[in-house]
Amino acid sequence: MTPPDHRAKRERPARVDYDQALKRLLTRAHDGLLQLVAPDLTWVGEHSPELPAVRRQADIVWEVARPSGQRGLLHIELQNAVDDTIGERLADYAMRLWVREHLPVRSVVIFLREASRVPSSPFVIGWDKLQMLRYDFNVVRLWEVPQERILNTEHYALWPLASLMAGATPETILDVAERIAAAPAPLEERSELTGLLAMLATRRLPYVVVQEVLRRNRMLLDKLAEGSEAVEVWREQGREQGRQQEARTLTQESLEGRFGVLQGDIVAALKRADEATLRALIRHVSSETMEQVRQRLGLD
Repeated sequence: MTPPDHRAKRERPARVDYDQALKRLLTRAHDGLLQLVAPDLTWVGEHSPELPAVRRQADIVWEVARPSGQRGLLHIELQNAVDDTIGERLADYAMRLWVREHLPVRSVVIFLREASRVPSSPFVIGWDKLQMLRYDFNVVRLWEVPQERILNTEHYALWPLASLMAGATPETILDVAERIAAAPAPLEERSELTGLLAMLATRRLPYVVVQEVLRRNRMLLDKLAEGSEAVEVWREQGREQGRQQEARTLTQESLEGRFGVLQGDIVAALKRADEATLRALIRHVSSETMEQVRQRLGLD
């Protein structure tokens, strides 16, 4: 006869998941629960309680201190193009940083390229007249900031930003490049900074203009010839601008062959259009109406 297994008697019973049971109960009695906690609301439907786990990476996060000595985090986000969701993203990043570090977060977004309109602070989630969530952040429009703010300092690593700041011209870009060449930095770093200056300048000026400016100083050209990651990006920008100009010219010629002389707003829109839009216009030029062309260009 097999003796009874006394260990089975000592095993603890399976734990009841009261949490899930309670959620099911409250969901069934949704109207009653609303009357208890939010009587001004009416139940409409149930959504999945699972929250998406989206991987995010901020541009720059530093631990900083206020004059009082209190520490916090400074989050800096760099924006080359206007993103209407930037406020939402900043709020998301700040909450994630708070959960990870439990330090207060200040966010600054730097818009690098000039735009007629950029998102403003604060980001607010409203419901009727209520503010359910509010996140304030600082906005820097780099093209409005005087170059002297950085050129009059010894922080030469910031000098390439001058090509995107107020008052930037081909002549000032050459001046900044010569300043970098004379900076008290290793040759490799000066080469990298010169390439970065050229790369940023091409975001405001045509590649050929930046290239011609730098040709005025043989030493600067030699630094670019040494090659760096920034220099390669600058050269790729030149190739991309060349492709876009080729596509823009071909698109305008194709549209004029179909519709005749183009209106001024269409010509202006072609100058702003990206390569994908231009290629699409070429592909459909034989079948689309002028109204459809204007729609592709965002004019209607």
